[in-house]
Amino acid sequence: MKYSILTNRYQESKEIEKEILEIIASQPNPIQDDVNPDYVFVIGGDGTFLSAVHKFANILDKIIFIPIKFGGIGFYTNHNSVEDFRDILSIGIEKNQKWVEYSLLKITNNQEEWYSINEVKIVNNTRPTKMDIYINDELLETFRGTGMVFATPSGSTGFARSAYGSIIFPNTNLFEMIELFPVSTNKFRTLNAPVIFDNQQVITLFLKDYQNVVVAVDTADHQLTDPKIEVRLSDKKIKIMALSKNRTSKTKILNDIFVLNNDIKEK
Repeated sequence: MKYSILTNRYQESKEIEKEILEIIASQPNPIQDDVNPDYVFVIGGDGTFLSAVHKFANILDKIIFIPIKFGGIGFYTNHNSVEDFRDILSIGIEKNQKWVEYSLLKITNNQEEWYSINEVKIVNNTRPTKMDIYINDELLETFRGTGMVFATPSGSTGFARSAYGSIIFPNTNLFEMIELFPVSTNKFRTLNAPVIFDNQQVITLFLKDYQNVVVAVDTADHQLTDPKIEVRLSDKKIKIMALSKNRTSKTKILNDIFVLNNDIKEK
């Protein structure tokens, strides 16, 4: 198998990486390939996972990610633990073809295409920006304010939630749009509520002053080269291998991250 491995900066993760590399070495025909791997092992939290996704952005539909939680709060990495990984490698990882899929957003600006697994922030931090917002070529509104956020179901529990967006249950073919600090006076009015779309909608933004607007795609910033931005669900999906049945429940993941505390006893 062809594989690549990424880890965070913590010493404990480095020690796990060493152990995993030793186990991988016992697999049939292991080849480390950091350009075109079949499997990408990620040791850490969601930040490390997002870095791995963007490193292999051009081949996302050709690889399977195997995240191993060893960091802070993890939504994507909650699928597997170190113990799960040890167990599955003992019988051969290519025999485990169980994975979950996550939707991606596709953002188009001029000739550029970017893909997001979490959220896209289109913001001007120095002055209110103005943009016309179209849904499938029909004008929804003219927005004035800090900017817009678009989030996938998995990304809806992150920045979008802090911006008073909705939590979209994972593994649904949906995405949402959230206004950031709209100007609200007797002259300017906007919808000012989260809007949830499916794969039948394309959102087009026409920005009036795009040179001062930054597009943050997950963890990377991009400069616009054209006033027109299109946002839609991509046909591509990210595959994440789920080694443990106990960690594939999205309800359980939401409970672990946002609800569970020492006063709650599991049934």
